[in-house]
Formats: sequence, C-alpha cells, structure tokens
Amino acid sequence: MLFYEINLLISPNFTEDEISAFIAKMEADLQKYGKIVSDKKAERKKLAYSVENQIEAWFYFLQLRPEVQNKKEMLDAVEKLLKEEKEVIRFLIIKKDTKKTEAPAKPQRTRPHKEEKTEEVTTTEEAATEEKPKKQKAQLEEIDEKLSEMLGE
Repeated sequence: MLFYEINLLISPNFTEDEISAFIAKMEADLQKYGKIVSDKKAERKKLAYSVENQIEAWFYFLQLRPEVQNKKEMLDAVEKLLKEEKEVIRFLIIKKDTKKTEAPAKPQRTRPHKEEKTEEVTTTEEAATEEKPKKQKAQLEEIDEKLSEMLGE
C-alpha cells in the first residue's frame, strides 16, 4: 500500500496549545487529499543548524494515504499548501510503499552440533598437512653454485 510521510518543522513561536490547534488545522486541510494517520504529538527540538534564523522548532510528522487517482496533482497541491503556510519552516514529503519496506524473511540456517564441528576441523587440518610434500632444504654450497650460474660468473 502506498502512503506519503510528511515531516514538518514548524515555527517555535507557538505554545503547546497553539501548536495543537495549528496541527489540527493542517490535518483538516490535508484531509481533502487522503486519509491521515498520525499518532505522535509535536515535539520541540533543537536544530542541528539554524533554519531561517531559528535554532529550535516544533517537529511533527504524519502519514497521508492518498485517496485520489492523480497522485502528482495531489502532491503538487500538498506542496503548495505547505509552502503558503508561513509558520512551516521546512517540510519533507517521502513516498513509501509497505511492500518495499517489509524485509524479506531470511531462511534460517541450522548450525551443526559442537561435536560435528570439531570433527570437521580436525579432518580438514589433517588433510592440509598431508597434502603438502616435504621439501629438502637446500645446502648453502648449492645456492652459491646456482647464483654464480645465473650471474654468469
């Protein structure tokens, strides 16, 4: 199911009662375009950097499930509505799809018992040592002869 998450940064000049009224008004305006799902209260947050000379703002987000056919026109209208509102400092609209947000279930792997695991390790170690042929160590005189042959002396 497709829905849009709308994040708002609202001017810090509001009190808690005023911000509740402002959010109710914004939700009423957005109801024209779809069903609003929101269960969070607005939170006053300190911003990481100043936005329009504000260092704090009210942060609020809601989910809008569109009920109109033409989603582009709906998004344009919502964006226009948010831009016209002077108290909204910034907004972000994110398109989300519940099918894509659900992670596919990973198949569960079964682990071997500890006894089996130790047996496998010992057999692989033994195989590795058996495969290596033992090389004879070269004598110092043989190395000198090979070097002189290579250098042409």
